[in-house]
Amino acid sequence: MAAIDVDIKAYKKSIDINFHQLSYITPGKKSTKILHDISGKFESGKLTAILGPSGAGKTTLLNILTGFKSKGVEGSILINGAPRDKNDFRNKSSYILQNFPMLGNLTTLETLKIAADLKLPVKISTEVKQKVIYDITQLLGLDKCLNTRVKKLSGGEQKRLSIGVELVTNPPVMFFDEPTSGLDSVSCVQVVTHLRELAHSGRTVICVIHQPSSRILELFDDIYVLSEGHCIYSGPVDGVISALKEAGYECPQYYNRADFALEVASQDREGSFEALLESQRNKYPLPLQDPDDSSNEVTYVTKSKSSGGKQKLVQKTQKLMYPISGWNQFLVLSRRSLLCTYRDFFFAQLRVISHIFVGILLGLVFFDIGSYASKVLTNISCLFFFLLFIFFGNAMPTALSYPSEASVFLREHLNNWYSLGSYFASKIIADLPLQIICPSVFILIGYFLSGQPKEEDRFAMMWLICLLTAISAQAMGLLAGAAFSVQVGIFLIPASCIPMLVFSGYFIRFSELYFMFKPLSYVSLFRYCFEGSMQAIYGFDRGNLTCPDPFCYYKSGEKILKIMDMAENRFAGDVLALILWAVLCQIGVYIALKIRLRRSG
Repeated sequence: MAAIDVDIKAYKKSIDINFHQLSYITPGKKSTKILHDISGKFESGKLTAILGPSGAGKTTLLNILTGFKSKGVEGSILINGAPRDKNDFRNKSSYILQNFPMLGNLTTLETLKIAADLKLPVKISTEVKQKVIYDITQLLGLDKCLNTRVKKLSGGEQKRLSIGVELVTNPPVMFFDEPTSGLDSVSCVQVVTHLRELAHSGRTVICVIHQPSSRILELFDDIYVLSEGHCIYSGPVDGVISALKEAGYECPQYYNRADFALEVASQDREGSFEALLESQRNKYPLPLQDPDDSSNEVTYVTKSKSSGGKQKLVQKTQKLMYPISGWNQFLVLSRRSLLCTYRDFFFAQLRVISHIFVGILLGLVFFDIGSYASKVLTNISCLFFFLLFIFFGNAMPTALSYPSEASVFLREHLNNWYSLGSYFASKIIADLPLQIICPSVFILIGYFLSGQPKEEDRFAMMWLICLLTAISAQAMGLLAGAAFSVQVGIFLIPASCIPMLVFSGYFIRFSELYFMFKPLSYVSLFRYCFEGSMQAIYGFDRGNLTCPDPFCYYKSGEKILKIMDMAENRFAGDVLALILWAVLCQIGVYIALKIRLRRSG
């Protein structure tokens, strides 16, 4: 990693983290205190493990130290003895979550290259970035799987890749939430050994670890043991048994020290638990601080009247600074999104194939019915089926696939890779090719096989309605995926569409609706899709249709629209309504992502 230190110069000095009287209360009516005035110090050059039973507050402590959680927090966090600047600290640290979401359709090399493009300044040359990636792959043993897609990597390789992604900027502080979760014993040792090497090269590496074996525990320098939000031991691994013994806890011979510490933390052993708490209360005295006023977001201890002079976490805000400009973020994210979409068999390739297949199927089922006045009702059903397939064929795949991508966005944004605006703009642009291709191939096949009028203007209008239907459908799928889980999203889309289908004008005409329901027809997406398609086929003075029978009741296009309660030449209004629908859904996606970011913080 020497090349990275020389070329990138991510940091000039090591970082020690000191926290004092840190507590956390969950926000809300039924608040619960998770952390109880704990203190500690994590030093550079050391690999530190945070131990404790489930619910002890390990991940909560990690989220507070990283800055991911700030509401309900009291206490002080100091970096090298000075108040923590949250934004600056985000740029100097990385947080690797237990479930580290990555885009499965990218290869290992592509994942690292895109991370380098997003996290390193533009002024750094391509050659330097390539050298950085080479050093990372050599250090983490990823050189044999550079061209393997992420979804095909083993669990250990994915864990090491998650570390490599964050090593691109050579951060002096690295946080890991259960990095060995789900790995076999050999992979666990490999991962922790890599973390030990990173720590001993001068970084501060902190891991939440779940029940480590004796061999893995030996790789750590320090441990920090939590019990129900209280710290019962902090210090070198070799000193934990003697410290517990002083409080009356006897460790059996040849017993795993980690297991014994966890049993004490769970209060399953006989001894003086209060003596453990007392030994930690004054172990880390707070350095005297006199914080100056600053426009930065700073964490420091101050007096609060509302808490009776209790030390409280105070924050001031500053706009986050990203490694590259918004325009460069947009370009990199657009390129990545297009590449992932192209390779996604379910979301892209199978979706295009299904549009071609169903277009042929519906075209053959309704073959040449659009040419005859005697088959108008069947042709109306054909148009409605066109719209139904386009909507659900674009909404459902998006609702199923987007939640995993949204998880990647949350991780990368919270690690200060790029802004929400750049990601949102790139998502809109990158989705456009597929939104255009799918309805285009479908209507090109179905329109002419079903015998619709062979007029360029009418085909263009029908294509535009299908295109806007697909865009609106995908926007609704994005909204469901961004705001809800997969299960809830795939339930809500059909459930919300049923009322809109009822008020589309196909099942019941507008004049037959009770007055109380008529306003609902104006908020139905399918009303404007269906009405627009009817206008495209039968509106704009089409005249009389071909009638092979002695008498055809639905011979006049004007008469057909009148019977369906659709006025002539309202196509422009339908198009505007569909555009408005798509825009409102996209705004909803932006708001949903914004809310998720706030909840994560």
